[in-house]
Amino acid sequence: MPDTLDTSAAARGERRRARTRTAIMDAAEEVFRRDGYEPARIEEIAERADVSVGSIYTHFENKRGLYLTLVERSLALFGEYMLRSEDPSFTPLQRVLAGGDAYLRFHQEHPGAFQFLAFRAPGVAGLTDDDALEARIRDQVGGLLERFAQNIDAAIAAGEARPVDSARLARYLWGAWNGVIGLRLQPDGLRLSDAEITETLELARWLLREGLATGALRGPDGAVDGRVPLPRIR
Repeated sequence: MPDTLDTSAAARGERRRARTRTAIMDAAEEVFRRDGYEPARIEEIAERADVSVGSIYTHFENKRGLYLTLVERSLALFGEYMLRSEDPSFTPLQRVLAGGDAYLRFHQEHPGAFQFLAFRAPGVAGLTDDDALEARIRDQVGGLLERFAQNIDAAIAAGEARPVDSARLARYLWGAWNGVIGLRLQPDGLRLSDAEITETLELARWLLREGLATGALRGPDGAVDGRVPLPRIR
């Protein structure tokens, strides 16, 4: 028998609170993305969300808490993309390469979320170790990097990737991919368009494949090329 909607007063109230919370977070993402952390005003977020300022403080302790909650939401969404890179139809090395495609797709489809993921606001990052939300975010980032490092280790174990320090490579790629996408925020002369970012990350994936692949995957000229097609996540 299909689930029926709980129409009790308590259930209706909970759904209403969830909708309000989502509206606040969506409005805050727009304001923080456009203005940055310090200039962002709670009053404008409230206006965009069509709620009172007091309602925001009912759901979030302060502006910092709202911002960090958006960081955590972005991490959860990014985690879903990275899981898609572990498609069982891919070879172990392709799963590593698919991580780059997941990063690109996430940026293309959720540019606002990516900004929270990659560029923590001054005065928000580096909080005290006893801040529960900050600690949870740090653990989630660490978990994502550890899982990606495990995919690199799996490619090494399968004989498809050269032996490397997987933890260091995972962190290097995290920083490199963030840096490339971050070029869209640079001033004229340094800024890359979205099309140029796509081309740059595709080049990076090609270099990663050519650098990691073992001799068994290379042709007489030493290149990998079509022997390991660059995968696309679904």
